[in-house]
Amino acid sequence: MRFRVTGNLKSAVLLGVTIMGSAITFAAQSTEKLTGLPLHQGLSFPQELDSPVCGKAAKMNLYDSPSNASLDEYVGWYKQQLKNFHYVHKVWDNRAQELFYSPDGSKGIGITGTPDGKGVFAVAYMKLSSNLTTHQEDAFSPSNPSCK
Repeated sequence: MRFRVTGNLKSAVLLGVTIMGSAITFAAQSTEKLTGLPLHQGLSFPQELDSPVCGKAAKMNLYDSPSNASLDEYVGWYKQQLKNFHYVHKVWDNRAQELFYSPDGSKGIGITGTPDGKGVFAVAYMKLSSNLTTHQEDAFSPSNPSCK
């Protein structure tokens, strides 16, 4: 009888560990609803935007980051998750802009840093009406909205 209780207890513990592991894996691998791209943990969804990128219509979901978010950690995480994406680093208005574009140029993620260069202000996920070229991805900025 004692073996049966121990066996059941062991099974219950293994089941609990498996469920917790699955929940952690699911949370770490969640995807963003507009783009289907990986969603970094801790982001909170405040608003949807429609805004042109290089003269092309784009839908964007803008996320707030936690106050302790590290720009280096976020960039590293997205580089790991988006291995074959085109990565562009820029600075606009004294804030780092870390941009990741899908290989076909139809989707992207933009990380806006804090003015001190260490934190993350916000993360934008975007889905474009037509694909961007690599030149457009490299040229895009608020001062060059046409990307020419």
